[in-house]
Amino acid sequence: MLALLGVLAGVPRAATAQEAIFLIRHAERAEGDDPPITEAGRARAQQWADMLGGVGLAKVFTTEARRTRETGSIIAEALRIETEALPTGDNRALLDVIEWDHEDDRVLIVGHTETIPDLLSALGAFDLVEMPKDDFARLFVVMPGDSEPVILDMRMP
Repeated sequence: MLALLGVLAGVPRAATAQEAIFLIRHAERAEGDDPPITEAGRARAQQWADMLGGVGLAKVFTTEARRTRETGSIIAEALRIETEALPTGDNRALLDVIEWDHEDDRVLIVGHTETIPDLLSALGAFDLVEMPKDDFARLFVVMPGDSEPVILDMRMP
């Protein structure tokens, strides 16, 4: 997978949309209403930072939930880029911000099991994506194109 991410660093810019949109689920979390991520979650977020370090991310988007903000912050701090938290479940607002304010960028979205499938659908994924509650190791890369987007579904080892 690291080799594939290296190839993505050389993908030419799409004329009509973002270069690439990366989507991950927040890292492992503790229990509770608005739980933090666990030690294992912090380690995973650092692994994401290491993996995504060479793809040229411009910004990390999270929801307002503590677990996405913590995951995104670890990644953003390691990559020295900004984060922005948007309301959970307002996928249209998130996609509008990305489309209008980051049309030439590569961005990362840190989401949830219930938001990632809807985001992927809105970005052109025609197959239903299931996100098991115990799966924290998936990375989706959406590369918009002139017709249909290219959507990669990968796993962290």
